[in-house]
Amino acid sequence: MKFYIFIIIIILIYICCYFVFPSNILILQTKITDFNFSILNTRQPIVLSDFLQEPEKLINLWFNYNFINKFEENINNWKHNNNKFLFINANNNTEIILFKASFNQYIPDENDKILIIKLEKSQSLIIPYKWNYYIKKNDDVNIWKINDLITFLISFVF
Repeated sequence: MKFYIFIIIIILIYICCYFVFPSNILILQTKITDFNFSILNTRQPIVLSDFLQEPEKLINLWFNYNFINKFEENINNWKHNNNKFLFINANNNTEIILFKASFNQYIPDENDKILIIKLEKSQSLIIPYKWNYYIKKNDDVNIWKINDLITFLISFVF
C-alpha cells in the first residue's frame, strides 16, 4: 500500500512540474542540424529556420514516442495550448502572435507584451505547453498536436 502511495506522490510531483513556467521569455531559433532536444525543456517557443517541405517526417522522427494528431480547427482567436507542443508549419508567409505561458487561458490587453513571430513559407514553430497564441483565419498553416501520456491525461482535467 505504501508503495502505491509513493508512486502516486511521484506522479503528482511530476505533473506539478508541467505548471512551472519560465519567468523570462525567449524566442529560440535553430536549424534542424543544430537542434538539441534539451532546448525543449526550456519551455520557450522554438523557430526552426530550415524550410521543411515534409514536416510530417521530422515530427514522426523527433516525437515518435508521443501522441501526434493533425490539428484541424478554425483559429482566428486566442488559443491556449493544452498540448505538450504544437508544431506549426507555414504554407505561406505568416505571422503567429504569442503570449507567455499561464495556467489559464489569458487574452492579453494593450498593456501586455506580446511576441510576433514571422514565418516564411515552410518554416516551423514549436509552441510549448500552456502558451497563448493567435493565428489569423486567412493564414495558411499546418498544425500538429504533440502529447506525451501525462499531457494527454491532464488535458482532460485542466
